[in-house]
Amino acid sequence: MTWTLATLTILGVVLAAGFWWYERTHPSSKVLALVATLAALAALGRVAFAPLPNVKPTTDIVFLAGFVLGGAPGFAVGAIGAVTSNLIFGQGPWTPWQMAAWGLVGMGGAGWARVTRGHLPRLPTAAMCAACGMAYGAMTNLSTFTAGGESPSWAQWVATETAGLPFDIAHATGNVVFFLAFGPALVRVLRRYRARLDVRFTEAPTAAVPTLES
Repeated sequence: MTWTLATLTILGVVLAAGFWWYERTHPSSKVLALVATLAALAALGRVAFAPLPNVKPTTDIVFLAGFVLGGAPGFAVGAIGAVTSNLIFGQGPWTPWQMAAWGLVGMGGAGWARVTRGHLPRLPTAAMCAACGMAYGAMTNLSTFTAGGESPSWAQWVATETAGLPFDIAHATGNVVFFLAFGPALVRVLRRYRARLDVRFTEAPTAAVPTLES
């Protein structure tokens, strides 16, 4: 029980810090609408591909949201997408793990944008999406111990991760396929929308009226 309380406390701190960070950016109504739309798209992608175990475009959508919009909006898209999709799949001890994991994927997208200076190299980015899928699986696999209320041994942890490895590989493979299929197009759309958000209208200086000298 001590391990469960400790991990849930850490997850609570991570989620609270992520949403606090997002609120501190003072997002405009347009940014709020875009984050909500992307979170809904991430949730819908998870629901639509539910018949295929662990194959979903959600991770790519969250990663690319962070890539274009930044770490705080990316975190919000991932966390909100997780809790929203679980309205269909069911809430439980796994929900905060999924929220934190996908939130960190969004932050990872922002970090990747810094590394590549805003460029989107196809194969390296596809590899990053695959790595995010593996990391997501490794993190959310631990939710089984939270549900059981036990402190896992190293042997139990290894066994859990090994059992989940086929699903994590399927997740990573699906991320590569989804990114190559629609990733660059989604980034172009998000960048065009963000360019509109960055437009600032200023009042033009009043032109001097010429006067006639007598």
